[in-house]
Amino acid sequence: MRDSVRKKMVEKARDLLFTMNYDEITMNLVATELGITAPTLYHYFKCKEEMITAGYDLITFEINDIPNIRFPSSMPPDMRIMTITGLVTDYFIKTEIPVLFLVENVHDKPIDLTAFRKKMEEMIEAYLKKSKKKIKVSIEEITYRYLGILASDIAYLRKNKQQPVENFSEKVFAALF
Repeated sequence: MRDSVRKKMVEKARDLLFTMNYDEITMNLVATELGITAPTLYHYFKCKEEMITAGYDLITFEINDIPNIRFPSSMPPDMRIMTITGLVTDYFIKTEIPVLFLVENVHDKPIDLTAFRKKMEEMIEAYLKKSKKKIKVSIEEITYRYLGILASDIAYLRKNKQQPVENFSEKVFAALF
């Protein structure tokens, strides 16, 4: 029971982070949103920073978990990348989380997406190996270019309040390869 109450608090912090910045979120706001009192929140979290950090950790987990889908072994590497691209796009389109977390230095931001980028590197490397494409830069650099294109396209869509086109993932993939 205690864990489920804490989980709801963390999910509410995450949800508020989707639409508000850190300074706008208060313990009172979270308590009001949950229909509880602020002292109840303090029973589970020492301070706002601890609660917000738990919200950021949940976001990190959710994003890092996207590439962990079990694909059929027969699915080509490019289709795996495009599937992940679509899921990442959906996640960022429905939230206000800064999409540049995909490519910025992890030490500059509270969300560490190192595991996500590593998984993308593995998928891109598998694609390049299977397709026998020759590249003159590192897999890491190609991954950052790919995620950079993805991030800029998502930011553009958000700014213009648009949804991605049906073949969005294919277009982003084609822009790099």
